[in-house]
Amino acid sequence: MASDVEWLEEHSLRDPVAVLAFEGWNDASDAATRVLYYLMEHHDVTPLARLDLEDYVNYQESRPLVTLEGRLRNIRWPTVGFFGLAIPDHSHDLVLILGEEPHLRWRRFCLDVASVLRQLGVRQAVALGAFVGEIAHTLPVPIFGSSSDPNFADRFGLHASAYEGPTGITGVITKALEDEGIEAAGMWAGIPHYLAANPSPTGTRALLYALGDVIGRRFDVKELDEEVADYEARVQEAIAGSSELVGYVRGLEAESEKRAISLTGSRRLVEEIERFLRNPN
Repeated sequence: MASDVEWLEEHSLRDPVAVLAFEGWNDASDAATRVLYYLMEHHDVTPLARLDLEDYVNYQESRPLVTLEGRLRNIRWPTVGFFGLAIPDHSHDLVLILGEEPHLRWRRFCLDVASVLRQLGVRQAVALGAFVGEIAHTLPVPIFGSSSDPNFADRFGLHASAYEGPTGITGVITKALEDEGIEAAGMWAGIPHYLAANPSPTGTRALLYALGDVIGRRFDVKELDEEVADYEARVQEAIAGSSELVGYVRGLEAESEKRAISLTGSRRLVEEIERFLRNPN
């Protein structure tokens, strides 16, 4: 049992599936963590446990927060939260795991998370992430899937991940959970690099659809649909005002299979879009 876990409420979850997302390197445009926040905003959730990150974070990188209750001053320390979400009309409930990517001792951190999930009765887990790529916003959001099941991506209509290179806690914990006997998969949304400085409701919605396919239960995305429509209208307005931007996006569309467009050559255009989206008026 993880010694740094505080159990908050009793649980009675039905064959729960864990859904994990971590802030930071794994979470381009907040697309992955926003999936969990969206689910928590639109469903009743029960705080089940929290993992103290004292041994896993550098407090100069992730500082504790001061909060006030009247005149009483409190310190809020970084934690990873475990939340139960019951789905009465489905065979699986969910355990949502949300926090920031730890700075230290990743292997021990993964073992602590696995220990909590086993005690909650979790046998399956899906880790969500988002990455920045040479992707046109006019094309469907690409979702890449990986699992020890070689047919995972094909079964759910995802792009099979052939990535090799540096990874974040999302990639590490997927493998760690598998090693601990929990069937785990990872799904990553591709975010256009020229929009990466802004939250991406489009990426969040695509991940939420993909998650629904994997667990066999669709979620209501009406509110996200409205955000996506507003977001895409603003992006289109930003791009339509510049022939260079229009040409650049068309080049990305044409090269969508090759992924051969250089990021450095588009730096000024990226900055132009970011300024527009930060200050639309």
